[in-house]
Amino acid sequence: MEPTTEVGHTLEPGITPGARPATLSLTVAWHPDPALVGATCPLPTGLRLELGRGSPALGPGVLDDPRLSRRHFAVTADAAGAVVVEDLGSTNGTTVGGERLGTQTLTAGGCFAAGQCLFVVGRGDAGPSAAPAPGLIGRSAALRAALDQVALVAARGTAVLLLGESGTGKEVFAREIHRQSGRPGPLVAVNCGGVADGVLQSELFGHVRGAFSGADRGRPGLVEQARGGTLFLDEVGDASPALQVALLRLLQEGEYRPVGGDEVRRAEVRCVAATNVDLEGAIAAGRFRQDLFTRLSRWVIRLPPLRARPEDIPLLAAAFVARHCGPAARPSRRFVEVLLGAPWPGNVRELDAAVERACVAAPPGVELVEVPEWWVDTLRAAARARPSEAESTRAAASAVPDAASAAPPAPSTVRPRRPDAATLRRLLAEHGGEMKALARALGVGRTTLYRWFEAAGVNPADLRD
Repeated sequence: MEPTTEVGHTLEPGITPGARPATLSLTVAWHPDPALVGATCPLPTGLRLELGRGSPALGPGVLDDPRLSRRHFAVTADAAGAVVVEDLGSTNGTTVGGERLGTQTLTAGGCFAAGQCLFVVGRGDAGPSAAPAPGLIGRSAALRAALDQVALVAARGTAVLLLGESGTGKEVFAREIHRQSGRPGPLVAVNCGGVADGVLQSELFGHVRGAFSGADRGRPGLVEQARGGTLFLDEVGDASPALQVALLRLLQEGEYRPVGGDEVRRAEVRCVAATNVDLEGAIAAGRFRQDLFTRLSRWVIRLPPLRARPEDIPLLAAAFVARHCGPAARPSRRFVEVLLGAPWPGNVRELDAAVERACVAAPPGVELVEVPEWWVDTLRAAARARPSEAESTRAAASAVPDAASAAPPAPSTVRPRRPDAATLRRLLAEHGGEMKALARALGVGRTTLYRWFEAAGVNPADLRD
């Protein structure tokens, strides 16, 4: 174990030491050209930005949309951390949740549509390009701040503690630290909550032949397997008292002895630990050792939850759709809008699971992945019921169905709700006038869909023309 003299450091999500206060940003969440999703511009406080067809603020060609008016909408970031969106009398309107707006105030994570594009309000300055780290997708200031900290500490032997909610990608960050470290050995992970005390010493440090009954040959432990590399201590907050003692000795002395052996060996590993447990609270309650925390936390990085990086949701969704449905598939604009409206207490892991369920439900070979109408209503209801960010986890406990409830309700018990005339016109336009595609997105048959248009007094042929 390499000695270190680094001073401990804690990084709050989205904050880099010495950086100026973050601004808000406007990001393209959906665009007819998938390559332009993620185009971003900063929104300095108090500056009114007018956007429309041909505006260059988001980059060349991004707003070259014939459905946009020359002066379509304006956005103004206020000092309270919100963005005022104002329609400028555009021909086709600016909408939030499918409803045309005059003026509306949105906070980070809020989205609105204009022309064929969907926009989301983000936190912090925009990144020029997607994060280069494998498996870490996004351009948000919060993600880039955490990656900046990785770059600072990766090449050193300093122990790193990754703190973050479940599903924020702690193991992915650990692998990125190892990748950037250049260490020749492997990364070896151990789930600290899953190591039984009875096999603890042998699991970590290995044993020699004859060390105990049945030990007919020697076996290297995880510390030896990680020689020259990184030992990743996952869920370290769940470590038993016995494991905490063993880890403390390993970190403090940098030496270990295999079970049944006399030889003291040097632990040539770098330790990266991770947990979603409140370690300070656990220390106060006597469940976690203060001296072990001091050894583990020479450099602390707090990983941002998904709600702190809403502008990354469209990029993550596109990557997950490509993974689960094939590289030619992408989420529809409506799908992305629904995903942006959900609270995601399970963070990136939960988002991935939700996208995978939608891909399983999608027809083979589909290009634009949609979500069933019943699922849209569930997510939107959870978002509306969320009174505050602090209570989002409780309010959205059923926001995304689990695997057991992933199938649509039986038609005999839950029937799709007929949209009004304005919604039918908008949805058909979004699906290029294709009734088959719209019926599939709404989860109904084409006969039912034609009946809905007839009852609403809308002729689909007129809209297609």
